[in-house]
Amino acid sequence: MQPDLPKLPVPDLDKTLQRYLEAIQPILTPVQYERAEKLTHELAENEGPELQNELTERQMKMQNWAYEWWLNDMYMNNPLSLPINSNPGGVWPPQHFPSVDDQLLFAAKLVTYMLDFKDILDRRELPVEKAASREPGQPLCMAQHYRLFTSYRVPSIPRDFRRDTSQLSPDHIIVAYKKHFFTCPIKTAERRLTTPEIYGQLKKIVLSETCNNETPIGILTSQKRPVWADERIKLLGDDVNKQSIEEIETCYFIVCLDDPLPGQHFNSPYNQKKRNVGRHWTNDRDETNMMHQMLHGGGSSFNTGNRWFDKTLQFVISSDGVVGLCYEHSSAEGIGVLNLVDEFYGNIGTSEKHNANGDVVDSENKPIDIPAPIKLEWTTPPDTKSAVREACTEIDGLIDSLDLMVYRFENYGKDFIKKCKVSPDVYLQLALQLAYFNLHGKMVATYESGSTRRYKLGRVDCIRSTTMEALDWVKSMQPGCTDDSMEKMRKFHHAVEKQTTVMVENILGEGIDVHLMGLRQQSIDMGKDIPKLFDDETFQIANHFSLSTSQLPTKQDQFMGYGAVVQDGYGASYNPQNSSIIFCLASFRTCSYTSTLKFGQSLQQSLELMKKVLE
Repeated sequence: MQPDLPKLPVPDLDKTLQRYLEAIQPILTPVQYERAEKLTHELAENEGPELQNELTERQMKMQNWAYEWWLNDMYMNNPLSLPINSNPGGVWPPQHFPSVDDQLLFAAKLVTYMLDFKDILDRRELPVEKAASREPGQPLCMAQHYRLFTSYRVPSIPRDFRRDTSQLSPDHIIVAYKKHFFTCPIKTAERRLTTPEIYGQLKKIVLSETCNNETPIGILTSQKRPVWADERIKLLGDDVNKQSIEEIETCYFIVCLDDPLPGQHFNSPYNQKKRNVGRHWTNDRDETNMMHQMLHGGGSSFNTGNRWFDKTLQFVISSDGVVGLCYEHSSAEGIGVLNLVDEFYGNIGTSEKHNANGDVVDSENKPIDIPAPIKLEWTTPPDTKSAVREACTEIDGLIDSLDLMVYRFENYGKDFIKKCKVSPDVYLQLALQLAYFNLHGKMVATYESGSTRRYKLGRVDCIRSTTMEALDWVKSMQPGCTDDSMEKMRKFHHAVEKQTTVMVENILGEGIDVHLMGLRQQSIDMGKDIPKLFDDETFQIANHFSLSTSQLPTKQDQFMGYGAVVQDGYGASYNPQNSSIIFCLASFRTCSYTSTLKFGQSLQQSLELMKKVLE
C-alpha cells in the first residue's frame, strides 16, 4: 500500500536563481553571463517574490504543484512526431524462433505476464519501492506504474491530453500484424485466458491475414501532433473508424508481430569497421538495427505501419527473434518499464502447456468457447489515403535523418568505477562532458533526468552536468595542458563532488528547472508579463539541450534509447553493467555539426583516458 508521501517542495527563490547562474556559466560567453546575472537579479527584486508566494500557495492546495505544468511543458505541448523525438525504444535479449509457433508462444507468455502484473495493480498490491541511497529506505511514489495500462495520449489542439481508461475494465489487447490491427479478447465471461488460449488467439490472427495493409492507418500516428490531431477528428466522423479507434485507445497494450529489418539498411557503420559488438548480432542484424525497429519500425516499407504510437506500451516481437518495445513517454519514466521487463525475463521459463495443434482445451480436453479476434476495419476515402501517403513520406524522411548507434564499451564497467569510489552515474556524466568537449571544443546545456519520486506524483527534474568544476577538469584533460596526474585527479574529484551535489539537490526536490518553469507558468496564469529572463537569449541557450542523457540500468542484457531533443544535439542513454557499459547514441544527419560515429569514438577515448588517469 502506498504510504502518504510529502509534497514536492517549492525551493527557495534565491537559491534557485544562484544555482541557475552556476549552471549556465560554463556554457555562456562572459558578456552573455553578465546579462543573465542582470536579468536574474531583476527577477529576484521585482516579480520573483510575488510569483514565489503564489507558487507556495499552489503547493499547499495541490497534491503536486508542478505535475500538470511539467507534463504539458515536457510532453503535451510538443508538436513533434512521437517516434524518435519522444517515444523511447527498448531492445531486449533476442530469442530463438525456429517457427512462427515459437514467436507466438513467446508473445503469449509475455501477454500473460503483463496481465498478471495488471492484476497486481488492480488489487493495489504492488510493493512500494524504496530509495537505495540519500536517505535510503524512503518510500517512492508508485503512481506512474498504475498508469502503464490505463493511459492513452490523445492528439489534440492546442495540446495533447491523457485519456484515463482505468474505469473502463477492457477485455482485450490489440495485436498489430501486417499493418492491420486486431482486437484480441483475453477474457471469457468467467475468467481470463490462459497462456495456451492466448497463443491460440494469436495463431488465429496470423492464419487469417497474409497480405500487408496497403493503407496502414497506424502510420498516421507517426505524424506531427497537430496533423494527426486533425486526421483523427476526420476519422472519428465515420462510425466504423470511430469504433476501431475506440478499441485501440481502450486496450491494455499492443502486441506488434513484426517482420525483420534488413541488415544492410540499419546496421551501424561503427560495427562494419569491426570496432565493437562483434558477438551481439541476430543473423545479419546488429543491435543498432534492432534499436531502429523499436524506435520507429523501420519506415513505411517495413514496420512503421505496424505501430500505434499514442499507446503507452507496444511490445514488438519480430519473427527472427528480435524483441523489445516502443513506449509513449508521457505517462511514465523508462526505469519502471525496464524493471518490469527484467522480472519477465527472470520468469520466462515458467509456462503453461498447449497441445501439438495449438487447440484450446480445458482440463478434460474439451474445446472452450472463446471470443475470436476481430480485424479492425477502416473507411478510407481519398483524402485519408492521401494523408497516409503524406505520413509515409514524413516518417521516412525523419528515419533517414536519424544517425543512431548502439555502442558497447567493453574495457570496463561499473565494478571498476565503484573501486574508484565514484557513483557510476556521476562518472559517466563526466565522461559524456569530456567526450563532447574533446569533439566540439565547448560545453553545452546537458539534461539528465533526476527522479523526484520521493514526493507525491513526483516524476523528474533536470540534473545539469555542465559545471565550472567539470569544465576545469575537462580542460585539464586536454593534450596541451601541463597539469600532472595528481592535479588532474584533484580536479576530477572536485567535479565529482559538484555533480553529486547537483544530483542530490534534484532528487530531494531542490532542482532548478521545474522551479523556473513554475515561475514562468505562474506569471502566465496570473495574466502578467513574463519576466524578461525567460525570453532572453541566455535562457534559450540554457534550455537548448544539446546533450540529452539518462541512466537506465537493468539486471538483464537489455537497453533503451531515444533521439536527440534538438536538431544539433545528441541523445545519449547508458546502462552500466558490471564489466561493460551499453550506450545508445543518436543525432541527426541533417546537422553537419554532429556525428554519432565521431561522438562514440570520442566517448571511447574519454573513458580509456579517464581509466588511465585514475589508475
